[in-house]
Amino acid sequence: MRKLVLVLAILVTVSARAEQKNVMVLNNLSDAQISLAMNDMSASLGVRCDFCHVLDPQTKHLDFPNDAKQEKKTGRDMIRMVLEINEKNFKGRPIVGCYTCHLGKESPSAMVSFPLPPAAPTKSNEAEEAERKAYPAAKDVLAKYIAALGGDAAAKKLSTESMTVKGTRTMANGQTMPMELYRSGGKLLVRAMPADGPAMAQMVSAEGGWIQSREGVRTISGGDAALSLTNAHAYDPIPPTLPDNARVFRKETIEGHEAWTVGAQIDEHTRVRISFDATTGLPLRRVLTSDSPVGRIPLQTDYDDYRDVSGVKVPFTVRLSSVSGGQNSTRKYTSIEFGAAVDQKMFEAPPK
Repeated sequence: MRKLVLVLAILVTVSARAEQKNVMVLNNLSDAQISLAMNDMSASLGVRCDFCHVLDPQTKHLDFPNDAKQEKKTGRDMIRMVLEINEKNFKGRPIVGCYTCHLGKESPSAMVSFPLPPAAPTKSNEAEEAERKAYPAAKDVLAKYIAALGGDAAAKKLSTESMTVKGTRTMANGQTMPMELYRSGGKLLVRAMPADGPAMAQMVSAEGGWIQSREGVRTISGGDAALSLTNAHAYDPIPPTLPDNARVFRKETIEGHEAWTVGAQIDEHTRVRISFDATTGLPLRRVLTSDSPVGRIPLQTDYDDYRDVSGVKVPFTVRLSSVSGGQNSTRKYTSIEFGAAVDQKMFEAPPK
């Protein structure tokens, strides 16, 4: 398994860089996938990596292959238990995960905690059915969003035109730095300029990508590229399309706004839920979940401060919440431009 490189989280995605050694249970995963699973386990138990892994006093780095800690051995047993439960009871789907029992705590609760919260009133089946029938259709929620976006022309511009963005990125620790984003022809380049070092960059596309950090240039390919692209799109405004299987799940309140939440299955292992403001029609939140051996892993994006840019309503504040702590951040854009020419050479990897 790999050590996380926090500097890469400054950009778009979390990746890893060390060889996978002594991996006995989470086999056949890419490096980024295994790191994401580890981050989900850490978040599910509310612990850091050194809870299970030994810190090498010589190198000051975690010695991931080392099995000296009992917690690591217990962790393997717990992963096997989760896999067995899901295989025997849910046809292998990751319905049960680490968070199911731990709920963010090192040890699962063995009993009810007092005082008990008041139980919600029980609804009759008839009342629940009547409530569901009052929900709007997903296509109507989407139509309202497209109208709020600026109409079909705005939707086309958002989906197809190049985009240039400038602003700042504030990480969970409060560190803020300038950042730039360039999108063109299915490629996305994000560049950040920390105060204490050289600029860092990451480019992702469906074909692959690369990362430039203080430690040099590294190629992204295979499963890591797919995961990087998914994480990169988490920052994008919501595209004006939904899968055919989309449906309205519920009405909820998000930061004081009433919202219709629309859900859909993207593929066999990925799902999305988007909450649209019931009044304005604009998206407030998107939650992507991806299957993993340790449960379904969420990636949440919150949108705020919508402004008109060339006839398109886009959010100027974007907040990402992830199980990968270094990835949690808030972007505040100062400028967004559609249709500007983007030099395609920018997407080429720098020499190593």
